[in-house]
Amino acid sequence: MSKTIEGIPAFITIDEYLSLFTACGVDPDQVVELRMAQDGVHALVFALDEHGNRRVEWNSGGYYKHRIFIPVRRDEEDARTSRVTDVAPLPTLRDPSNARIF
Repeated sequence: MSKTIEGIPAFITIDEYLSLFTACGVDPDQVVELRMAQDGVHALVFALDEHGNRRVEWNSGGYYKHRIFIPVRRDEEDARTSRVTDVAPLPTLRDPSNARIF
């Protein structure tokens, strides 16, 4: 039996789970990782092209991604806003030009 901590539920429903994504404005089908932290929400999502398809880096076969940060404002003076950073696919050996990296 696993350890229990008072106040931690044994599970959450699918509706509760999906509401986390809705609150952050992200499509759960495109999320790689969603992390809640003291300063805000950090999400890693697949980058989409103009047709709504995941952007693929053809040489490596990897997907382009975006790292999104959504700050939690604790007071009126906090002027932070969401930011999005592009994340390029990692090089792989599928592309022989990357062989010297490994």
